[in-house]
Amino acid sequence: MIGRLCRWLALVPGFVALSCSTPPVAAPPLPPIKPPPVSKPLPPAVAPGVVSRMPLADFFQLHQTGNPLTYDVRPGIYYRFGHIPGALSWPKRGYEAQLAVREAEIRAALAAKRPVVLYCTDPACPDSNTIAQHLAARGHSVAILEGGYEVWKAAELPSE
Repeated sequence: MIGRLCRWLALVPGFVALSCSTPPVAAPPLPPIKPPPVSKPLPPAVAPGVVSRMPLADFFQLHQTGNPLTYDVRPGIYYRFGHIPGALSWPKRGYEAQLAVREAEIRAALAAKRPVVLYCTDPACPDSNTIAQHLAARGHSVAILEGGYEVWKAAELPSE
C-alpha cells in the first residue's frame, strides 16, 4: 500500500510542472471562407400559377369573342378527327418538344389578358390536368374546360 502511495507521489511533481508551464501561443486566426464564384446567375424563383376549372357555358362565351388561347391536349389523331374551332394541338406526348413555342404564346396571351384554356377528351382524361399542373409550376395560370371535348360535342357545338 505504501509502495503504491509512493508511486503516486512521484507523479505529482510532473503534473504540477505541466500545469505551471507557460500557456501555448495561440495560432493566428484563419481567414474567412469565401464562397466559390457562381458561373452563371441563378434564375429567379417562379411563383406557381393557378389551375382553375371552366364550365362549358363560360368557355362558350369566351370562345364567341375569340378571346381564349385554347389548347387541345388529346393525342394528335383525335385532333385531326375534330376539335374546337381555333384550338391548337398540343398533345401531352409532345409537351416537351413544343414547350418553348407554346410558352411564348401563353406569355403573350396572358399579357394581353387572354385566358389560356386546355381541354382533353372527357372528364376521365388526365392529360389536360397533367399539362395544366406543369404549366402552373412554370408560373402560368390556366383553366381546364370541364368535361373536355365530349361536352362540347354533346352540346352540338361546331367542330373543325
